[in-house]
Order: sequence, then structure tokens, then C-alpha cells
Amino acid sequence: MGFLKKNWCLLVLLLLFCLLAATLYDTYHISGRTELHSQEPVKSQNLKVGFSQIERDNPWRTAQINSLREALIPNNMEFIYHEPQEYTVKWQLQDIQELIRQRVNYLVIVPGDITSLSPALESAREAGIPVILIDQSAETIDKMYYMSLISADYRKEGELCAAMLAEKFNGKSCKIVEIYGTETSPGALARSRGFHQALKAYPNLQVIDVEYGNFDRVVAQKAMENALIKAANNGQSIDAVFAHSDEDGLGALQAVKAAGIDTKNISIVSINGIQDVCKAIIAGEYLGTVESNPRWGFIVEALIQQDRRGVQPFPTVLIPYKIITAENADSYLSTAY
Repeated sequence: MGFLKKNWCLLVLLLLFCLLAATLYDTYHISGRTELHSQEPVKSQNLKVGFSQIERDNPWRTAQINSLREALIPNNMEFIYHEPQEYTVKWQLQDIQELIRQRVNYLVIVPGDITSLSPALESAREAGIPVILIDQSAETIDKMYYMSLISADYRKEGELCAAMLAEKFNGKSCKIVEIYGTETSPGALARSRGFHQALKAYPNLQVIDVEYGNFDRVVAQKAMENALIKAANNGQSIDAVFAHSDEDGLGALQAVKAAGIDTKNISIVSINGIQDVCKAIIAGEYLGTVESNPRWGFIVEALIQQDRRGVQPFPTVLIPYKIITAENADSYLSTAY
């Protein structure tokens, strides 16, 4: 048993050093309790970790926040999070400034709009507070403003959704409605770009309408209802939906059902991997989803531990993806959030 433990630690160290390479894809598998430490955690009593985000409440976001609490609090770190009073960049700027005034030791930020957060990031730098950003688009920000970046490959997620539809329709004509996330979301923008870039290889797939679902099931249902009305007025049929999140996709599914349309006639693909979508896939009402795992708390904790030891934390951690379809939704359901 000691031999296995020793070699497991060596393997973990090797995987962590691989993150320093330019391409960090698929390095960490974040399901379960993958161990990132090869040493005992340093003492972190009275350490304050502030977290800021402005996305509306949904299962994906709830799972992310819970994962942070579960990783930080048992390690004697105080987790400070203010529920958004407004889902605006202005509110997030105020929230970050308040966390700085509370003298947090680390800031973990999911930017609503990365370019608008420059003043807050500058304030954190002046206060000597290390920042961990959770967003792919943070690659555009000067690295002097953040310690580490954690991200899924949002562009790849969009590409994979296009690939699922391409396989489903196999050269046949397919008219698609895109249910966009929030207009300012960097993740939504990257997913859309990835999807549209991939469509260039599939001329039979055509986006005929873009509606905004705002990562919200109710809003997305209304958006899909608008798309169905517009398509009917234009004498068009809708064959598929590309939704930027599972919440958007489930809203679209509800609109399809409410309109009395057979769910098998409209193929829905989305991103996140929540339990309700897995159930819809198993029921034959949904084509597939790309997992964007929100359980990143242990990665945040590991980066903080590195910094506390005086070791340069990994600058980038890229989360691997998983494609969920009818072939594997049953096995994934038990671990879905």
C-alpha cells in the first residue's frame, strides 16, 4: 500500500508539472476526489477567500459555489460570498471592492464582463490580493492582474455541439435555432464562436435564428416560443436547437412541448451536464450535452496551497470535457448535479 501511495504522488506531481506547458488540455479530471496535493496542506487558519460572480441561480452555479465551500471551509479557510443583488457588471465591481475592503487574502472571480473589471483587478493588485480568475476569456488580460486562471474550453464545447448535430443529420438539411446565454457573457461568446466556426465544415447545418435565453430556463422558454412563431410566420421548420447552457436547452424543450411538437422532431444540444438534461436524454427528448463540470473548488484550494507554500501556482488549469448522449447518460446520471 505504501508503494502505491508513493507512486500515486509521483504521478500527480507529473500531471501538475504538465500544466506548465502551453497546451494544458485534459490534464485534470475533476469528477470524484482527484488528489492534487503531494504534501500536507499548510496552516491556513483565518485565511479569507472572497468569491464574486453575477450569474443567476441555477444548478450549475449552485454546484460550483458548493464545491468551493466544501473545499475551502474544511481547510480552515473562511469563504466569503455575497449573493448578487443585481446581475450586472456594475454590481460585480462594487462587490469586488467590498471584498477588498473586507481584507480577503484571495479573490476568486467569475467575470461577468472581463474587460469592464480592469479597475477592480487593479485595486486588488494594489492591495496585494492574489486573484484567481474562472473564465477562458481572461487570457486577454495582462497576467500581472491574476495569479491563476481556471477555465473550460468554451470554444471546444461549441464545436462539439455542432459535431453532435452533424452526426445526427448526416448531411441532411438542418435548420437551427441558437439560444444564446447572456449578451455580455465571455463564455457564451466563445461557445457561439466555436459552434459557428465548426458549422463551416457542415454546410447542411444552418442557423436561422438567434434568441437570448440568459442562462435561465423561463427566459429561454419564452425565447424558443418566439423562435417557433417567427419560423411559422416565415414558413420555416426548426430541426434543432443549440443552447449555450442546459438551462437554456431545457427552456427550449418546454416550449417545444407546450407547442404540441413531437420532441423527436427537434434535436436539442447544450452545455453543462445537469441531471435534468440527462433525464431528458434518457427519455429520448434531448440529443446531448457537453459536460462543463462546475466542481472546481478543490482546484482553487490547491492553487492557494501552492501559493502559501511559496511555490508559483500553476498559471492555467484547463478543465476536460465529457460528451453525454443516449449511449452514456444512464451511467452519468448518478454523478450529475
